[in-house]
Amino acid sequence: MIKAQDIYNASRDGLDIILYYYPQAAGCVDNKKKFKRRPNEDDASACLKKYGDCYKVTDFGDQGTAMSPIDICMYEENLNFQEAIAVLASRYNVTDELKRSVNKPEIRKRPATAEEKEGDKFFELEETFTQEQLRILGPRVEQQHVDALHWHVAKSVSYVRNREVTTKYTTPTYPIFMRECIVEDNSDPTKVKKFFKIYEPLNPDKQWRFSYTPEGVKPKQYINGFYELQKAYAKYNADKEADFYNNPSNEGKPYKEEKLPEAFICSGERDALCVRALGYYPLWFNSETYKVTPEEIKSIYKYVEVLYNIPDIDATGRAKGTELALRFLQIHTVWLPEWLSNYKDNRGKPRKDFRDFVELRPKTEDFRNLLNLANPAQFWCETFNERTRKKSLDIDTDCLHYMLGLYGFNTLKDDNSDSTKYIRIQGHKVEQIKAKDIAKFLSLFVRERYLSRDIRNLVLNSQRLSEASLGNLKEVDLDFCNFTPDGQYLFFKDQMWYVTKNGVEIDKTGIQGDRYVWDSNVIKHKISVLPEFFDIKVNKDADGVMHYDIDIKEHNSNILRYLINTSRVHWRKELEYVWEDAGFDEAEAYRQTHKFDIAGPKLSADEIAEQKQNLIAKIFAIGYNFHRYKSPSRAWALYAMDNKIGEDGECNGRSGKSFLFTAMSGFMNTVKLSGRNPKLMENPHLFDQVNLHTDFVYVDDCDKYLNVSLFYDMITGGMTVNPKNNKSFYIPFEQAPKFGFSTNYVPTDFHPSTNARLLFMVFSDYYHESTEENNYLESRSIRDDFGKNLLTDYTEDEWNNDINFFVQCLVFYLKMTAQGIKIQPPMQNIIKRKLKTDMGANFEDWAYQYFSEDGENLDKNISREEALENFRKFANLPRITMQRFTKALKAFAELCPYIYCLNPPEILNSAGRNMQKVENKTIEMIHLRTVTQQKMIDDGAALQKAVERKETEVPFAPVEEKDGTPF
Repeated sequence: MIKAQDIYNASRDGLDIILYYYPQAAGCVDNKKKFKRRPNEDDASACLKKYGDCYKVTDFGDQGTAMSPIDICMYEENLNFQEAIAVLASRYNVTDELKRSVNKPEIRKRPATAEEKEGDKFFELEETFTQEQLRILGPRVEQQHVDALHWHVAKSVSYVRNREVTTKYTTPTYPIFMRECIVEDNSDPTKVKKFFKIYEPLNPDKQWRFSYTPEGVKPKQYINGFYELQKAYAKYNADKEADFYNNPSNEGKPYKEEKLPEAFICSGERDALCVRALGYYPLWFNSETYKVTPEEIKSIYKYVEVLYNIPDIDATGRAKGTELALRFLQIHTVWLPEWLSNYKDNRGKPRKDFRDFVELRPKTEDFRNLLNLANPAQFWCETFNERTRKKSLDIDTDCLHYMLGLYGFNTLKDDNSDSTKYIRIQGHKVEQIKAKDIAKFLSLFVRERYLSRDIRNLVLNSQRLSEASLGNLKEVDLDFCNFTPDGQYLFFKDQMWYVTKNGVEIDKTGIQGDRYVWDSNVIKHKISVLPEFFDIKVNKDADGVMHYDIDIKEHNSNILRYLINTSRVHWRKELEYVWEDAGFDEAEAYRQTHKFDIAGPKLSADEIAEQKQNLIAKIFAIGYNFHRYKSPSRAWALYAMDNKIGEDGECNGRSGKSFLFTAMSGFMNTVKLSGRNPKLMENPHLFDQVNLHTDFVYVDDCDKYLNVSLFYDMITGGMTVNPKNNKSFYIPFEQAPKFGFSTNYVPTDFHPSTNARLLFMVFSDYYHESTEENNYLESRSIRDDFGKNLLTDYTEDEWNNDINFFVQCLVFYLKMTAQGIKIQPPMQNIIKRKLKTDMGANFEDWAYQYFSEDGENLDKNISREEALENFRKFANLPRITMQRFTKALKAFAELCPYIYCLNPPEILNSAGRNMQKVENKTIEMIHLRTVTQQKMIDDGAALQKAVERKETEVPFAPVEEKDGTPF
């Protein structure tokens, strides 16, 4: 037992405790200075001095008596003495934890005598308990209480094994207790058997605390304390009967036996003794797994009016307490308070049982307060009307809500909503329901239990099952966090996975602690860890450029196969063009052999590398999306787009982008928005369906003019949700959902800030729709490749393969996170598509004419205004702005193969503009330098350097002018 002096020894004679509560007293130790103990007092009136074994505070502005450090803790935190001891012991790491070197018996051995048989066990008992031994059993336990339950101290316990007698002796730090247990013969109450239960409460190995002797006497079904309860019942009625007949008014009347007021089912020996010390009758089983029978419960009710159960408040205790309450609805359950688990016991574990409670709250009134809150799960009650002399049934609302709570029905705390959210908790799984689901459950409940029609009608007709009444169900605040910065939890029917960069850690015991998961996020498939489907190598060359390679191993994941084909940007060359002169059978054989091949032999090394990087980027993006953790430095949104370059305004689509988001959405809470509306963000209630539990917001099929930049603040920060008919609320970044977009277009605002926020995924046109407007030979869908709909027409093995693939994507992403790597697909085609979009078809036609390779407008300054006016007339667009024209011109200069650059830097002024004087007027020019001109400039510079070094060899081939004259 931890004493006050133990805490003072660990806190500089209590000085640390005082300064914890009154840091302003730091300069007043052992001197005449005073400090203000209460902030609102005018003058400092408290002093700090050491008295005997500890420092104390005397406040002359208050009571003027010296307060010890523990007194101060009790005062400031409103605790009793034992609670203060527990709080301070935890704060200053003072323990009375069991130690093998200290908590051990004295053991002696000797040879067995001829009379001592193999397997014999014998013992020697003490007359009484010491005060220390009683304290170990419970804070209020006295000799009379252990006597009442037939407990003894064993001076020694001996057993014979291998012809040797081993004797354990009780020591001051290791008591051995024994309880004499009586087994009555039901056919003859005069015949009884006895066995002893040996209890070693301070054994550091908890599983070895109990044993029995002699063997074979203890019955399989045995309730400790039941024999004592029967005897108490007999004495109770003997005393009642004597009092009855001592009353002359009862002469000639028969005495009717009365039941004891109550009995208590306890979770163990020490809990039972604590109940007995409070003046009540305890019962307890030999283990937490004991399955009490209806017959046993019925036999207990022969002797008591009310039966209480006091379960532990650890996970097992709660489960067993709930099970007992729902099996036997009339049992009242005494639930210990939640705060109890905040304290530690002598094994360093959270306190959980009744003895722990009594140690911290030893007053009888504290226990009576618990009893006042104890309810049975039976929610109907019978009342008698004195006026009508009739019985009637009614629903006890408190008991009804209690019973529903045992079945997991609660309301969920949500400060962001005015409407009530009804949920059902089963284990650690949570399902959102409606009020009418609770009413249906209760109606089914009374029918399944074959309860009377009166009770069934009571349930059907009661207003206590209305939504208004059920809104008062217990409100709970649950932790749904399923991630850490380094890993992600995945929940399955029968196990939990924790996925990190090192792989999968499996916990088949299920969800632990106070973590909960939405039932919709539980993956309801049979699952097992499979070998790796792919191996990705990431290297950085001497120039700092990242290189990626993937080796696809043997696998059966349809999702991986689908992703391979959506990454095959050179499929037409491999599957069509190279076979134009070959026979059908040869081409078809190749197609079947390489149906899901990212590195087909008909492709060049560069083409294979491009396809592989496309696939690796998708794997990286999938892993990112499966990790629910949000890091400010890795705040991205997925952006899936087509690789094919089309004409301006051409919408390709049908490439399988949406299917990937659909597949991922099956494993996370997703809100899907239609991106076809370019004014999507003008809807004030756009995120009406988003809440704190939304994992992912997916904007599907984005319109060409949908401004993705409007989402940037939500990608890198929190988001404000404005639900219909409710108040708006803010979701902080850490809890806000991730975003994903799919589109057939390149982002209109393609610039560095876009790159910083998006994870691109490029989809080939391997899956496509053949129309009159395109030149595809046939249509091909995902179903065509697999002969069925993926995910919906699946076997359990196929689910297992695809789930393993997603998990392996997550593992790969977490590995890259540890290295600070962000993987994007090859961006050449994306950039090319963006530039073509910036130009538009009209401008491209005009520019190739106006700046034709044989024309007169290259390699010289021309008026920007004149060029703009020329384009306006060509395209019949009189209102086009200079800004739009300049943007298109820059795109043309980037795309045109014979243009080196627009406005060479050496002709620009300090403001970066090409300003020239023409007829004494400064105007802005444009200058498109050709590749040929730039080569001439570079070669001229090289020749000049060679002349300066007096080199004789010309380091380049001469360039000929168009008339054949050497330059």
